[in-house]
Amino acid sequence: MIRRGFAVLVCAVLLAPAPGRAGGQLGDGPWLFVGEWVLTIEGRRGPQERPLTIKDTAGKLSAELGGGRGGPIAITDVTVKGSEAILKWNQETQQGAIDVVMTLTLKDGALTVKQDMAGGQFSQTGTGKKKG
Repeated sequence: MIRRGFAVLVCAVLLAPAPGRAGGQLGDGPWLFVGEWVLTIEGRRGPQERPLTIKDTAGKLSAELGGGRGGPIAITDVTVKGSEAILKWNQETQQGAIDVVMTLTLKDGALTVKQDMAGGQFSQTGTGKKKG
């Protein structure tokens, strides 16, 4: 009887969601986006590769986008709805700050990228793949 009770307890602990991650463990839901990605975004000068790192910081997703002018951009406004991650930040330009919304759609381990700037006045699209 004690062995059976112990086995049930072990199974319950192993199958329980990780603390701070409602609904699952690393690799489930929003955490599928965690890792290092290479985005290829179509720009005015042709396709540009930009590294994107998405990480779990105390149970909340954050990101760092590199490859642009002015160095890497720290992104703290990251939300996930189903298979989409939405990253929002302000980017400094010669004309002042503009808002940027990047939508990453995950399908079969790859990303579709849509980037809207200045309230949708300018848009870019692209793809992304996980490094490694």
